[in-house]
Amino acid sequence: MEIYRGLNHTYRYEGLVNYISGSYGSTVEIGIGQFPDVAFALLNKGVRVTATDIIPFNYKGLKVVVDDITLPDLSLYDRTNLIYSLRPPPELVFYMVKLAKTLSAVLIIKPLASEYPSGKLISHGNTTFFMWSYR
Repeated sequence: MEIYRGLNHTYRYEGLVNYISGSYGSTVEIGIGQFPDVAFALLNKGVRVTATDIIPFNYKGLKVVVDDITLPDLSLYDRTNLIYSLRPPPELVFYMVKLAKTLSAVLIIKPLASEYPSGKLISHGNTTFFMWSYR
């Protein structure tokens, strides 16, 4: 059952969606903003998704909570083994890596095409992204 029909730019992120849905049952997206397409694509594949942002966003069918990655509420990430972010500001990557280490989790970042945030470069399907694993 399809939950969301928005901009549907997920074709650019199809490899990422397939990678996450093939390996993880739940995840947290950091900084969902006004682009919930990947979160909904994951929900449609049976992945439980919680999204965070510093601004309250409401998307029917998706749990979005207000959180600041620079001072994260660790209870929001309880039992999370994967966090991801799409096109985050480069200055926030440090905080995401720090959170992944604290959680002993995997972090995936899909940056803008011109950014290189370090991490291991992964190419899956039609999508490349960076990954850090602290599991």
